[in-house]
Amino acid sequence: MTKTPQDGKSFDLRGGTTDPEAVSGYYDAWAATYDADTMKAWNYRAPSDAADRLAPHLSQGDAVLDIGCGTGLFGVALAERVGVALTGLDISAESLKLAGKRDLYDRLVEHDLQKLPLPVEDNSMAAAASVGVLTYIEDAGALLRDACRCVASGGLITFTQRTDRWEALDFRATVEGIASEGLWEVVEISDPQDYLPGHEDFGDRIRIIHTVCRVR
Repeated sequence: MTKTPQDGKSFDLRGGTTDPEAVSGYYDAWAATYDADTMKAWNYRAPSDAADRLAPHLSQGDAVLDIGCGTGLFGVALAERVGVALTGLDISAESLKLAGKRDLYDRLVEHDLQKLPLPVEDNSMAAAASVGVLTYIEDAGALLRDACRCVASGGLITFTQRTDRWEALDFRATVEGIASEGLWEVVEISDPQDYLPGHEDFGDRIRIIHTVCRVR
């Protein structure tokens, strides 16, 4: 198992945690090497794959919300495809410092994503993305419902969920439940995709599902 000690708040990366202090401490300590570890050593493709799904539906200058932006990997991937006005939210102050150095985000806010509503105005975004984040959210459905508040009608929300948690939480039911409430319509639920293929604890055992929904 991959663990990083944080003054007694170490947790198992594969298992995850929804304790905000553990999450912020873990990613603050990891921020300096996060990009190299995930992109180079573990072949982390989720940000690029999520950007591929979202970019064709965006226009130059659209406002996009990056929920759990970390060091900005999704922002980099999206900027390579279309120029947008990015707002990033994350619990890790050190990760946000690195995201800011990329000079891609119009606004970066340190925020615990489990505290709702998010600090974003109603209907102010053309789209939203949350990549590699829901593992650390106790009530992912509540977060996704609030993302619907932030995104204007007709805009897209794309997010990822690990296959192990998708199955354990019956996450398809969560996605379809939000649709039945009239908040979004489901555009795509992907087949399982590679998550961290170069990671010894993940490999082919834990993969990722991309979901795209259109706000009503």
